[in-house]
Amino acid sequence: MDCDRFQRWLDDGMPEAGLAPGDGAGPALAHAAGCRRCGAALAAERELDAILARPACAAPVGFADRVMERVARARSARIAALVEADAMPWWVRAAAEPVAAIALALAALVLWQRDAITRFSAWALQMLGHPAVVHALRAVEQPRISLDLSLLTHPFVLTGFTLAMLPLAWWAGLAVYHWSGDSSLRAHHV
Repeated sequence: MDCDRFQRWLDDGMPEAGLAPGDGAGPALAHAAGCRRCGAALAAERELDAILARPACAAPVGFADRVMERVARARSARIAALVEADAMPWWVRAAAEPVAAIALALAALVLWQRDAITRFSAWALQMLGHPAVVHALRAVEQPRISLDLSLLTHPFVLTGFTLAMLPLAWWAGLAVYHWSGDSSLRAHHV
């Protein structure tokens, strides 16, 4: 037996019989008798086993209560650190905002449903050109503006416009989120 196999035998809890031949107690004890380092490790292991076999003494009065109080304080401090805005990196705070989910949903909608959005925008533009809508607009007697809005139906233009609006959606969602939080705080203080 060599020192590595002896150490594995110690780590396994000093079994009487090992898995491989020569890994049992007999060869390990013979090796420890001839190797100073392994003999010291065996003596330390036996001393530790003897200490652990002794009955435990009683804890001081109130020890458990003090430990549990410190655990509770540490847990509440950890939760407070998670809630505290400056404790998290900017990207975690940004991802935690509800508006981030809205922006990601809009981006996914634009990327995955581009054809449907294109068809909807074409339909909306067609509705703007409907004779009833044109007649209603003429009744307002606004100065006539000739705009060619067919360019907005191009998928790339529509995608770019939607992506350009994402920061505005982000800002608006953030403003509404903070406003709703402030108003709920005011309601609790009243």
